[in-house]
Amino acid sequence: MVVVKKTAAVAATATTVLLSASSALAATTPAASPAPENLRLQVTAEGNVNYFLRDQTTAAQVLFTDTQNATSSKPSRFVAALPAGNSGLVSYFLPLNDTSNNAFTVTLVNGTLQSATGEDKKVGVKGSMAFSKNAQMGVTVMGATRASRDYVEGRGVMHEIFNYTLNAQYNETYFQLNRKWINSSKTMDFTFVAGDNMRFQVTPSTTNAPPNIQFLLKGDGPGYAQWSVLCNETGFAGLPASDLFLPENAASSYPTSGTGSDPAALKNALKGLNDGTNEIAKQVSFLAYADKFTAGGWRFLTYFGRDTLFSLRLLMPILKTEAIEAALGAVIARTNPQDGTLCHEETIGDYASFININNNQSWKGDTPEFDYKMVDTDMLLLPVLSHYFLELPQGKNRASALLSKTSDFANGTTYAALLEKNVDRIFNHTAAFAQNPVASNLIAFRPNMPVGNWWDSNQGTGYGPIAFDNNVAYAPSCLRAIQALAEAGIIKSSYAKTASEYATVWESKAEDFFKYTVDASTATKRLDTFVQSANLTSSLLYGDGSLNTTTSSSSTPSAKDVTFYSLSLKESDQIPVLHSDLGFALLMRTNISASLLRGVVTALQPYPRGLLTNIGMLIANPAYSPNTSHTDLFSRGAYHGTVVWSFQQAIMAAGLQRQLNFCGGDAATPQVDFNRPPTSTSKPEWCSDTQLVSDLKRSQTQLWQAIKGVPRETLFSELWSYVYDADKGRFGTIGLGALSPEGTEADAIQLWSFTFLALADPTMPIGGVSDGAVRSAASGVVGAVVVGVVGAVVAFL
Repeated sequence: MVVVKKTAAVAATATTVLLSASSALAATTPAASPAPENLRLQVTAEGNVNYFLRDQTTAAQVLFTDTQNATSSKPSRFVAALPAGNSGLVSYFLPLNDTSNNAFTVTLVNGTLQSATGEDKKVGVKGSMAFSKNAQMGVTVMGATRASRDYVEGRGVMHEIFNYTLNAQYNETYFQLNRKWINSSKTMDFTFVAGDNMRFQVTPSTTNAPPNIQFLLKGDGPGYAQWSVLCNETGFAGLPASDLFLPENAASSYPTSGTGSDPAALKNALKGLNDGTNEIAKQVSFLAYADKFTAGGWRFLTYFGRDTLFSLRLLMPILKTEAIEAALGAVIARTNPQDGTLCHEETIGDYASFININNNQSWKGDTPEFDYKMVDTDMLLLPVLSHYFLELPQGKNRASALLSKTSDFANGTTYAALLEKNVDRIFNHTAAFAQNPVASNLIAFRPNMPVGNWWDSNQGTGYGPIAFDNNVAYAPSCLRAIQALAEAGIIKSSYAKTASEYATVWESKAEDFFKYTVDASTATKRLDTFVQSANLTSSLLYGDGSLNTTTSSSSTPSAKDVTFYSLSLKESDQIPVLHSDLGFALLMRTNISASLLRGVVTALQPYPRGLLTNIGMLIANPAYSPNTSHTDLFSRGAYHGTVVWSFQQAIMAAGLQRQLNFCGGDAATPQVDFNRPPTSTSKPEWCSDTQLVSDLKRSQTQLWQAIKGVPRETLFSELWSYVYDADKGRFGTIGLGALSPEGTEADAIQLWSFTFLALADPTMPIGGVSDGAVRSAASGVVGAVVVGVVGAVVAFL
């Protein structure tokens, strides 16, 4: 597709000024050719040490179990993940016949990680491992990173189709494991060569079992083995930070009057991002490629539509035009040309063959498979496009150029035609409720599909298929985006009237079906019950809970009715779980009711009365639910339970600032993003409610207090859970992998968690110690970044 060719060219000849269609921002001096990329990073998170490498040959993430998590008997894990084909492997090493209490470790030898090439155009990564003891190779899954993830998170279940073979050539100094892709000519090789103080003992299996492979030390001290992981999947052109982020001086070229963006806040956010001095910017760069952005590493080094669009919505103010359009183009190009649905996840490489076989389409080989099941993703593109074309300087006059491109995935269909299909899809989603606003006409997940939004499971939404975010946040905001784009002449002008009429109904009616009130007496009883069942203490019910600046509780809980918005509906029955999805409505909608904003105030109370803890904002809280099974369903060990997702905090913070800035005056704070007010002549009606505005400002302050309660680098990981210190009344961070019964762990780097780079802390002056959320802290970080969520190591803050 055209966007790939264009952005690849940009990657080859970066410029040092803002690249924009606007003549005021056009490049005037040719830039020097950039040096070959040599991106190297190290991040410790979730009990693992992650190494990232991208150069002219390959891109790879390699993971070793952190030595801090090692014991004398615990296996050590090795992971290699490559964006090319979303390929990779996981391999476990077990201590062998050792009775000592010395820790068993397998580590990467410093300075040995580098790109590698092999026969048949294979590329990959290589290095040297150090073994502290004799070891045996355990389970090894090769081929697709998705297959490795399935094994890790599937309680050790693996399909036999992913079995590898032992190369016939092996001895005490060499062996190689091979995996041929299921239905193609591509292969992966996992090779070991003995180094100092090391020999191998390889015993082939006479059955279908894997070979017995032992790593034996010849003497005292560690033994060393050189390793390599190579495959012949097609790689992608990476976007280095200089091609991804605007230069710092771009802020001076932006017209900011009436845009909502503060030039000083924007300039401060851009410091160190473009010039290669910011290690966090390099982490974002590792996930960004010329034809798509990937979601996170190691588990999601491939395309996800939802992750791309939410990340763009917040990061666009600090990204270059070409980078934005590379990501937008990836979304539009993967639109289903038949019905306008948007791709949730792209499956490529070896795992695509597995999916095609399961779909009785083995003849397709490893042709990419696009997953279109998510309802929310369908409604995210248009609001992001509207924001880009109509509010951001980078998107000014860019609609024609972008939408005239064509999709290789849809037989050359133009982006404009695919976008029109998506508009029709939205009207189909929203027409029934707009014409008859009853619960049965709200938007539900697709028939016989347990998922349809970012909660990703039946359990995540409490088995309610009619989700708050799809109906209260996305549907009305998507309709308003259609109206705005139509009125601007970017899409058919005839869409505007219908979109406006539909949006008015959705904005005024949908939220009422999720509104839930618990009387004061019942609320008190349910909180007391929840505190006991969740192993908390009643001190959290006083004052500011874990946000108290001291451990004493000087104020008493107030007995009053509690009104909030439920997570989902099952038919017309509510799943009354407090949740963070209100942030989506704040970020994407302009016509917000006072009632919904009061629901925000309720949600941003200290946990367990609300979502805020001293280590961040939880995404769910079942304390007020009459269904006590929700306590276990949304536990601290659940992927979508009482845990902190970084991007959700960023969405809530950005959305709350956006709404308060519509009021202006003392309610407003400097922001990076460009947001036009709802109308040019008046403020939202709720701005005249001084008590509500005051409550929202207090909520904003407490939200940021919670956000800043963890080490700043932690915000860039995917999620974390908590442990509770009853004596101190404080929460500490702990990696989800240490608690999850399924073995689910968090990624060390996650695309949408980097959205904090584009936020300004409203509680600090521009350029203050904490300003730019975490940007100023991240710039100047040299070498390894240690994330504050480390396996079972607990940090109380």
